[in-house]
Amino acid sequence: MSVITTYVRLRPDELAELRGLLVESPAEALEYADDLRMDDRGLDAGKAWDGLRHLLSKLAPPVDVISGGEPLAPGAPGRDAPRLLTAEQVTAAARFLSGTPFTSLARHYDPAELTLATAYPEAIGDEDLALDYLEDSYGDLVALFQAAAAENEPIILWRS
Repeated sequence: MSVITTYVRLRPDELAELRGLLVESPAEALEYADDLRMDDRGLDAGKAWDGLRHLLSKLAPPVDVISGGEPLAPGAPGRDAPRLLTAEQVTAAARFLSGTPFTSLARHYDPAELTLATAYPEAIGDEDLALDYLEDSYGDLVALFQAAAAENEPIILWRS
């Protein structure tokens, strides 16, 4: 089973709806959030999260955009608890990400180290392909955080 990370920007009414659904029906809450993601309000980072986590950790970002935030509810079976990054955290993260080109992360890319840490995408097997995959995902992550910061929106993230 592969583990992916999903991000969704939330307007105030969407956050309120999500909080209510998390109490009533956590599975329905994640379906609601996933519908928002499909409406161009989010990002499916796929399995790149693990490699990005590894590379970003080398740069000591002010906000953990991979595993940070406050849990909104307990995790459901087979799922991570959805986590909320506040609008303030999103803005700080967007500033950091915008000022950190992928080349800064790529300097720390070491396939042997990723393999030792069992961090995806070491399994891709092709170093150039793996690095391209991480770069594309990083660009998408930066764009999402920039858009959310511009609208002063929080972001939820979860793994499934």
